Amino acid sequence: MGNTLEISTLVRAHNPANQRGAVLIFCLIFLLVLTLMAVTGMESAILDEKMAANMRDHNLAFEAAEASLKVAEDWIATQSDLPATSADGSTIVWILDAPDPNLTDSDNWWEASGTDTHSWWKDNAIQVTGIAEVASAPRYIIEQSYTSSKGHSRAIGTGSPGGTRVFYRITARWVGRSTSAVVQLQSTFVKLIEDCSTSLSPAGFQYIL
Repeated sequence: MGNTLEISTLVRAHNPANQRGAVLIFCLIFLLVLTLMAVTGMESAILDEKMAANMRDHNLAFEAAEASLKVAEDWIATQSDLPATSADGSTIVWILDAPDPNLTDSDNWWEASGTDTHSWWKDNAIQVTGIAEVASAPRYIIEQSYTSSKGHSRAIGTGSPGGTRVFYRITARWVGRSTSAVVQLQSTFVKLIEDCSTSLSPAGFQYIL
């Protein structure tokens, strides 16, 4: 009789029904881990997609601003006479630093709070048409930096006048597909005026602001 009770107790101790709760908990934890891995992978894919979109947006803004510089340089190259300048933007060419709202500070005018806005550029800069895939048409500002009749070597030994070099600073600014991607480019462009005719020397440099 005692042996029968001992065997019955042993059978109950190894009953598979007692293991079902542990298997359920293990499965739930395993599913939780899989869910976390899936969510992490999805977040990483979304982040990569946003980074790629931002890079494309920036590239479009850069290309639009670069195209604006080229349009401005081409316009200067076609001018047979020295273009008129103004301090209020009533002419295409501005007086140097005329757009600056505060000449007493050390900030460049294109970085000032009053001019570093989308609306200011729309109201004061020259629009470039024909640029696709951007939020709106890019624009540029031309400033006459200074003129110089010295430093030439072309006229030495020829008896002809050296002419006058006119230096222009061109600032282009625009956006990509959205207004959050903003690129500003700047170049110095030199025009040589000689005997009432003009010839062109290459742009000195170009840099990102």
